[in-house]
Amino acid sequence: MKNVLGIIIAVILLSNASNFKVKSGIQGSIDPPDGAKRMWAISTRDTVPIVPNTSGVFLAEVKPGAWKLVVEARPPYSNTERDNIVVADGQVTDIGIIKLGEQ
Repeated sequence: MKNVLGIIIAVILLSNASNFKVKSGIQGSIDPPDGAKRMWAISTRDTVPIVPNTSGVFLAEVKPGAWKLVVEARPPYSNTERDNIVVADGQVTDIGIIKLGEQ
């Protein structure tokens, strides 16, 4: 009976696997990790707040399209922007490390 139940569950999960879609997003990191006060991803239709972890790494779920990343830095670092980030449907775009310069 347990095997039958296990098979039924497996069939249900596999049949729903085709409906699963990877989300689109932007990932990267901030150097130094504590240099960002606030961050946003901005498109022509949407603004998404971004919160890096304590290591400075971030992953923001966004819709496909063109985005700009804005970093409001903590002193003594300078604010920065990264333009023309293109996110494809179902893909995560890695923008690498954003090094914050000093003012």
